[in-house]
Amino acid sequence: MSRAVAPSLTFSEGLDVATATASNVSLNHANGSAATSQAVAGTQLSVTPARALLPLTRYTLNIGTGLSSASGRQLAAPITLSFTTADGSWKSSQLIETNNAGDAVAPQIAKDGNGNALAVWYQFDGVRTNIWSNRYTAGAGWGTAQLVETDNAGDAGYPQVVMDAAGNALTVWYQYDGFRYNIWSNRYTAGAGWGTAQLIETDNAGSAAYPQIAMDTNGNALAVWQQSDGLHTNVVANRYTVGAGWGTPQLIETDNTGNAGYPQIAIDANGNALAAWHQHDGTRYNAWANRYTAGTGWGTAQLIETDNAGSALYPRLVTDAAGNALAVWYQSDGVRTNVWSNRYAAGTGWGTPQLIEADNAGDAIAPQIVMDRSGNALVVWYQSDGIRYNIRANRYAAGNWGPTAEFIETDNAGDAAYPQIVMDASGNALVVWQQSDGTRANIWSNRYVAGAGWGTAKQIETDNAGDALSPQIAVDASGNAMAVWQQSDGLRNNIQAAAFD
Repeated sequence: MSRAVAPSLTFSEGLDVATATASNVSLNHANGSAATSQAVAGTQLSVTPARALLPLTRYTLNIGTGLSSASGRQLAAPITLSFTTADGSWKSSQLIETNNAGDAVAPQIAKDGNGNALAVWYQFDGVRTNIWSNRYTAGAGWGTAQLVETDNAGDAGYPQVVMDAAGNALTVWYQYDGFRYNIWSNRYTAGAGWGTAQLIETDNAGSAAYPQIAMDTNGNALAVWQQSDGLHTNVVANRYTVGAGWGTPQLIETDNTGNAGYPQIAIDANGNALAAWHQHDGTRYNAWANRYTAGTGWGTAQLIETDNAGSALYPRLVTDAAGNALAVWYQSDGVRTNVWSNRYAAGTGWGTPQLIEADNAGDAIAPQIVMDRSGNALVVWYQSDGIRYNIRANRYAAGNWGPTAEFIETDNAGDAAYPQIVMDASGNALVVWQQSDGTRANIWSNRYVAGAGWGTAKQIETDNAGDALSPQIAVDASGNAMAVWQQSDGLRNNIQAAAFD
């Protein structure tokens, strides 16, 4: 059934408008409910969802006995009607920046609760790289690309962006001041636009780089990055509070044996967060984590894996609504790299690391993970089969990882790499990646349907002028998604976007 469906029922008598309320009329799915408005016209009751319904989701319309006729007669029994919505589809890709002075690369994207989106990237102007953005308005499309920082002292790069349900957003990036790299931020206010870029760390001992950011349901955020103290790199965090702004940067790990870098952060519905990173112990890199408790602050950094066969690198993590989390990383066993995971249980802490793929044909690299509100998760990565790299996946459900990782693409023309994944409120997921056809790299996607599994991989861009690389994807509350990537036109890299709805 169409996701824009507005169910209507016709009764034998005219209805009492006053009883057509949310307490008597509801539209629910397995993981929640849809906000609706009710209208009465004589004998007809119409139920209109506030936004498009989730794709591939079974909904139940419940009419309670409190609904009555104009004469006061009530239903003899509740009415229950069920239907399943249709899936979305990928639309044609679109160029979202037109500045041809130089390459535009490394896009990131976020979506709000109403289907609007913000993309950010960095772009060369012939002298230096700057941070740019464009906004997608649901129902209208993309606007005009806009510069979001004006500091010309040096290059700005690798922005990250997050967005709250109301459409407010924060972006962070690192930028050179002529001596060192610093961390900067700018805020997008729904209805007003971008503000003024702001330095959010002031430690000049050494360069700061690779910031990541996460936002809670109230619009508060936490950013983490790596920063040199002149001897080694450490992990630093800062908090953004709505109405107050950025606070004071804080060191969240104190192990000075070796460099700590490339932190990631995830935040739960209550504002608690977990950060993870890899850190050198003088021999190898290990995976570490620290927890932020809302109202209390950061705890003590903790090693979350104890396998010393080889380095553990680039951990990624996600949280569910209850504050439980899963971390994944790739780790060498001395011969090849494998994908590992560990679970954080709210109130208990980290468990025991677990190998979640057992294919020893070649290296498994760069896992990415998503989780639904109930704690079920999907992880994707790329892995060599001895000839080429393929995209693989595994699922976590009911407290366990699947026994076998599966291939989610079967095109053997060339390497597939750098998958990114999102999940909607029904547990359906979309993954995008870059894949060579033997001549150029293209953007591909596959769909995971809750209860059914993975579908068939498909190419979602058809521009053959040059390589399409570094895809990113975001999903909104209605299950609509937007992917962005950088794509060569034969002269320079531009930013392209495609919608799934």
